[in-house]
Amino acid sequence: MKKFLYIVLTMLIFLSFNANASEKDKIIENLKKINSIKFNFTQITNDIIENGNCLIVYPKKMRCLYEEEDKEIIVNDDYLFLINRRENKNYNYNIKDTPLGVMLDKESIIEKLSKVEKFNKIDKNIIAIIDLNSQESIEIYFNSKEMNITGWKIKNYDKSSLEFLMKNISININTNEKFEIPK
Repeated sequence: MKKFLYIVLTMLIFLSFNANASEKDKIIENLKKINSIKFNFTQITNDIIENGNCLIVYPKKMRCLYEEEDKEIIVNDDYLFLINRRENKNYNYNIKDTPLGVMLDKESIIEKLSKVEKFNKIDKNIIAIIDLNSQESIEIYFNSKEMNITGWKIKNYDKSSLEFLMKNISININTNEKFEIPK
């Protein structure tokens, strides 16, 4: 009986490992095919909820327009520009070595996902946790049906977090967006 139980447990562990590897492979293959993503979003930062729409074009291009505020974010390569029309102020940040910089670099995401040993399943989502260093990490959400990205949660060095949930997602749309920074 012990031998039978050992064989069953070994098979379950093996099948579980293969299923996890298969999910990872499917997620990585889907990411390789994506050139652009257009979507509506909900952003949650320190209990503040903001909504809007966004366009990401790989590599390292993003434009997000916020609904409630007169705010826009443009990322062009390694620089994020925050345009606050209400306050008539613009801010720019280098995001090269930040979690958002990783999220906008498809090759970096793929490289880091290939090193993730275990993906977690919660409800209809698969979650990959990428530790960037001892203080920063990214949880990337994928739906378990199509294995497409549906959002992420960034934990920053200052222990703050930003969750970005995507909906109404369109992949590989044609766009003439220039991602130009207003002067």
